Amino acid sequence: MNIRAKQLASLDVTRMDITTALGFFGQIKDIVVANTALTDVLSTVWTAFSTALQEFDVAYAQVRKWMQTADLEELDKQRDTALSAFLNALKAMLSSPNQTKQTAARYLSFIRDKYTLLSSDEYMKETTAIAQMVQEMEGDAQAMEALTATGLDDWLADLKAKNEAFLAKMNERTEAQAGLQKGIVREKRLAVEACYRDVLKLINALAIVEYPAGMNYGTPIDRLNAEIEHYRQILARKGGGSGGSGSSQQGGTTENGGTEQGGTEQGGTEQGGTEQGGTEQGGGTEQGGGTENGGGDNGGNGQLIDDEDLGGDNGGSNNNNGGGNGVLIDDGE
Repeated sequence: MNIRAKQLASLDVTRMDITTALGFFGQIKDIVVANTALTDVLSTVWTAFSTALQEFDVAYAQVRKWMQTADLEELDKQRDTALSAFLNALKAMLSSPNQTKQTAARYLSFIRDKYTLLSSDEYMKETTAIAQMVQEMEGDAQAMEALTATGLDDWLADLKAKNEAFLAKMNERTEAQAGLQKGIVREKRLAVEACYRDVLKLINALAIVEYPAGMNYGTPIDRLNAEIEHYRQILARKGGGSGGSGSSQQGGTTENGGTEQGGTEQGGTEQGGTEQGGTEQGGGTEQGGGTENGGGDNGGNGQLIDDEDLGGDNGGSNNNNGGGNGVLIDDGE
């Protein structure tokens, strides 16, 4: 027995949005699958995780496919065009030779930079971010004066109208099937999370008891911990903290003898988006950690369905690299 054996760190996977969770579980699967000796010793526990992940992936892909309709896609294109026009016009005003307009544009840019505005983002995350930016600008007297001074008030009004038109159509489609889809995906996600925790517990236990004899757990644990840390940082950049409660992880100590720190898992879902590589439209500094999208971090506009997005992203689901956008449906109740 080796009580100093390396241990896998904890990560509160319940705080991830759907697409981030799928990406994380897929990375964990790839790392473990690359070590056939590890999959063999994990046996039925690993089989259960792989099966649950596949079912979760399929359920997610079906929802994305259901949401891909011609009318929504056309309204999304119109909204994206309006977003690009507004951002480009704002960027141009930042270089205006008229000092008054330039100063006004800088104030508007300050507000704009609070939101991650990507046309490549899933439907509802983009919708929420636009709605929040518009709401803040319209509720700020100085911003309204700046919009008038720069002539950007018409651009913003057009963006608002097209965003609201898209949301109305989305809500029309969502009401009919949201409850059913929400239940299916929630069930599949909870199953995969439970299997993931079983895998971590078994690996940690086997590493301590050193079974089977001669099995090298150090290398795969290092690789898995690197991936866990990567996603912990993603959660932190989205305002989700370190992904844990701050208490020490039970079940072993690190190789150097110190207590391994890691948050205990707890419920709740993070408001945030998936890690993306989409190109931001227009100017301004992107908020929320570079290319990882924070979309609707500040909450919805009252018309979203709870907290959890089922939207697609540029990476698609684990086993389906198709793009696509999706409906915001709670998965974390």
